[in-house]
Amino acid sequence: MHARYLPLLLLLGGPAAPALAHDLWLEAGQGGHTLYQGHRHSNHAGADLEPYDPAILQAARCGSTPVSPVSRGYPLRFADCPRLTLDLSSGYWTKTPWETRNTPKTGLSGVLRSWRSEERLTRLERWDPALARPLGDGLEILPTHDPFVLKPGDKLQVRVFEAGQPAAGVPVAYGDNTRGLTGPDGSINLRLRQTGLQRISTTRETPLQDGKADLLLRTSTLQFELPR
Repeated sequence: MHARYLPLLLLLGGPAAPALAHDLWLEAGQGGHTLYQGHRHSNHAGADLEPYDPAILQAARCGSTPVSPVSRGYPLRFADCPRLTLDLSSGYWTKTPWETRNTPKTGLSGVLRSWRSEERLTRLERWDPALARPLGDGLEILPTHDPFVLKPGDKLQVRVFEAGQPAAGVPVAYGDNTRGLTGPDGSINLRLRQTGLQRISTTRETPLQDGKADLLLRTSTLQFELPR
């Protein structure tokens, strides 16, 4: 099977599948956005909605302006924003022959792999050319042009940035399937397949030297909706 048809984590070796088994998404409604977790928009087995600890939120920005959730309880809710970006972390994960635990590898025996999971979630609600500019930190994935004028069958170009610079050779997934690698300028063209919520993501692994895990696993996801 060609790599572009494989799930993103499988293409990357799947070390953090338990950490990312539940998709996170921002849902619009009632004049704002609500952060949910579960399997509503994926082919993964499991409940439609799964609770999460609100402490996973590390930062939130509307455009480049820091914002706070309207309520800090579950589920987290945010005021309406044309581009809402959340930085989230489920912390450290350690895999042993017996289980995968949400804890650092420190003091554990039989450690096979360990990682720290970080995720950036960006939801576009409307378009402005300024929304295609990266924030300049972390791992980002953004459209190069207005995605809201597109329909299923059309192609959308996105670019991946790392610390504000184009990231080449990075895998990009549309929904649950990896579609290819970014080019020298960090871009890739994707054919949109359906209406409703669109999920486009990229993931990078880098060594971690803090003694608590072997790897830093960062995921960045772009979300927007096409009319049904």
